[in-house]
Amino acid sequence: MVQPRNLSALEAPTLEKISRPTLKVNKSKPLSKSGHSFNVFHSVNDLPNDWLAAAAPAHNHFLLPPYLTALEQSPPKGMRFCYLVFYKHEVPLGVAYCQISPFSVGESVMTEEEDFKKYPCLIRAFGRIVRNLVAGKNRNLLICGNLLLTGEHGFYFPESQDKATSFDILEEALILTQAELEKKDINIDGIFIKDISEAHKAPVKVLVDRKFSEFTFHPNMVLQIRENWGSFDDYMADISSKYKVRARKAFKCLEGIEKHKLSESQIVSYQQKLHELYKSVVDNQDFNMVALNESYMPNLKRQLGDQFNIFGYFKEGELIGYYTTIENHDELEAHFLGFEPSLNRECHIYHNMLFDILKMGIDLRVKKVVYARTAMEIKSTLGAEAHQMLCYIRASNRLTNSVLGPIVDYLKPSTDWVPRNPFKD
Repeated sequence: MVQPRNLSALEAPTLEKISRPTLKVNKSKPLSKSGHSFNVFHSVNDLPNDWLAAAAPAHNHFLLPPYLTALEQSPPKGMRFCYLVFYKHEVPLGVAYCQISPFSVGESVMTEEEDFKKYPCLIRAFGRIVRNLVAGKNRNLLICGNLLLTGEHGFYFPESQDKATSFDILEEALILTQAELEKKDINIDGIFIKDISEAHKAPVKVLVDRKFSEFTFHPNMVLQIRENWGSFDDYMADISSKYKVRARKAFKCLEGIEKHKLSESQIVSYQQKLHELYKSVVDNQDFNMVALNESYMPNLKRQLGDQFNIFGYFKEGELIGYYTTIENHDELEAHFLGFEPSLNRECHIYHNMLFDILKMGIDLRVKKVVYARTAMEIKSTLGAEAHQMLCYIRASNRLTNSVLGPIVDYLKPSTDWVPRNPFKD
């Protein structure tokens, strides 16, 4: 059983624990907002102490050097990074994390012929024209956010900072960063600001005013841990008999399957198999903007230690599936997973993984389990609720940007699913 954490004992890593320069290496770039400026860095190894002085959000490990280092050391193919530090009167104010990623519509979007049938003829014709124009062509996007995560992990400003001002200076800094990248012969076809909470919909309107197209993908599925859940049995007591029966059926289907937490050495030795199982799942998804580097999992373990874990499912000694979790202070993040599709229906592997992640969250005394996107309906059967995340995109080419709204709407994956509520009350 996982031991409860002492949350007060969790401390954000300091730069003293991580070898890196401590002086600013770039000249501050002025912004039009009086007294505001920013610096751009192109490697986590170049980040100054100002990154932690400004950001170090104690609630978000995904903006701290250990995680950023792991991703930089094992990037998805073609991905590069830049890090923005904001200042007000030379005092660190906030940060933004950016990924520069090639994006091929043809490789990232799977459109089934059945999907076309729900649109009128004119829209179907327009959709085919769009795919013919853009499919197969690589588009470099400057992304404020993280393609490997779901949630607000692309920027941080203190609560005291006016939100409209934050998005104002963020947008201007991204434009200036794009110009700097293009001077380095890194062509940028558009700016993509990923996953902004709906709570920020009013202040983020500044982006729409500046010709960004607003859109959403699948929602973030989050399960709030109730205070009375001291154990998984308490959770089971709170769900209706209908969902108890379903849960117990899933547990029974997994009989004979062994589950183990993998050590760091095992993660390294199973590296190729982990990647194969991941690919067997992600290759069947209708939308995917990024493919994991095979060394990403081992590097995450080296950098995050006990905050990152992989749990393997074994049948007759063979690894048939696994899931990963990241402890992000008072949240437990369900990260990437993989399994043998041929065994999933028989053994209810995926369903059991969702329950096992919930059990872990309860044992760790976190406040919520973040299940992220995809498979919304089955996640809702456990009690996860949908939290819509807003995304904003603007093409560099004005003509392309003028038709970007319909294009993005056409490319959105299907959102047909029925929310469930397993609880008695």
